[in-house]
Amino acid sequence: MRLTVTGAGGFIGRAVVRRLMAQGVPPSDLLLVDRAFSEASASPTLVGDLTDEAVLSAATAECDALLHLAALPGGAAQADPDLSRRINLDVPVRLIERMEGGRLVIAGSIAVLGGAPAGPVNDDSLRRPDSVYGTHKAMVELAFGDAVRRGAITGVLVRLPGVVARPVSAGGFGSAWMSDIFHAARTGQPLCLPVAREATSWLASVEVTAHNLVHALCADFAVAAPVTLPALHVRIGDLIDRLSQRFGYDGFTHAEDVAVRRMFGSYPPLATPLAESLGFVRDRDLPALIDAVFAHEDGVAF
Repeated sequence: MRLTVTGAGGFIGRAVVRRLMAQGVPPSDLLLVDRAFSEASASPTLVGDLTDEAVLSAATAECDALLHLAALPGGAAQADPDLSRRINLDVPVRLIERMEGGRLVIAGSIAVLGGAPAGPVNDDSLRRPDSVYGTHKAMVELAFGDAVRRGAITGVLVRLPGVVARPVSAGGFGSAWMSDIFHAARTGQPLCLPVAREATSWLASVEVTAHNLVHALCADFAVAAPVTLPALHVRIGDLIDRLSQRFGYDGFTHAEDVAVRRMFGSYPPLATPLAESLGFVRDRDLPALIDAVFAHEDGVAF
């Protein structure tokens, strides 16, 4: 089976590719697509911009199943709505059209629920996007669901939580401070957080996220409704306490930004029965998530 992964050169994409290889997918059966790659690959690569119709056509040619990870991050999307429309809306809609008869998995986002969603959140919670990024992601959910209901494609759209810990150099992410917490604790650098200790977020390690995405790509179920992936409901104070104990670090300070707190630090408890019934998983607990983050950092050169 020929598989394509867009955004394959990114943080999550690299973890997905490693997991696919570990599960025995032949490198020759995997096409990796991104605007650039920082390391060589045993699989064929396609370097280009998916807003270019020729690149999009090449990415979907002779493709049985495609995982779409490529996106313009939320902070960058808010700064340039037109670019966000082209990347976060037009490209996924064209992929839905191009993948007719095949399997398509799209990485969506909890941003469709808006900042500070009324809780607790479950599979019946309404979309209430309040950002450019979230609005475009919500529009893709509607187009994807319609295509699945019509039988034009098979697959699933999964809403990703906050995935940690992104590289220090990752740009365009309004939630980058979540990953900075891990890097600061390990390196001993002081860090002023834009949220208070009481802030709460939904987090997943990149390894569990890659596991879930590969599961979605290789499964045979088709789901018209968006699937919110399981995640840990984490109080930021508990996270920094665990990290401080692990590294003997006391360099965290707080200067709360009301907008950041609302968008990324006010998440209520989360229930994901649909995802769990389909075999998706979360990190076992906060210590397990922290272990997974640093195991990933130790095993991968950023």
